[in-house]
Amino acid sequence: MRVSQGSMDGHYHLEHKYDIVVVGVDGAQGMELVCAYRERFGDALVIWITDDPYFAGVAIRTHIFDFIVRPLAESRFREAVRKLMAGKTDSWQRMPACWRGMEIDCL
Repeated sequence: MRVSQGSMDGHYHLEHKYDIVVVGVDGAQGMELVCAYRERFGDALVIWITDDPYFAGVAIRTHIFDFIVRPLAESRFREAVRKLMAGKTDSWQRMPACWRGMEIDCL
């Protein structure tokens, strides 16, 4: 499934759980999408691709599997997918954001 900024209004993407989610929405809209999805489906693995390195802290706090800043190097994206396919994930990357004794308000 592909979600664009234009299709975010319907929140269709929040009705289905996926094992791996690649978010390519920039800025605050991307952050809101990542946070809403992680809140609803805490164990989904998320790769977030954005043009704003400012949101790296949000990515860490919400246990994002990988955070890639544009311009996107194909080799960097392939590396992230290879790690996922090989099962090279840490258990904390599948924890809900409020796990580990901290509440995080993303929205």
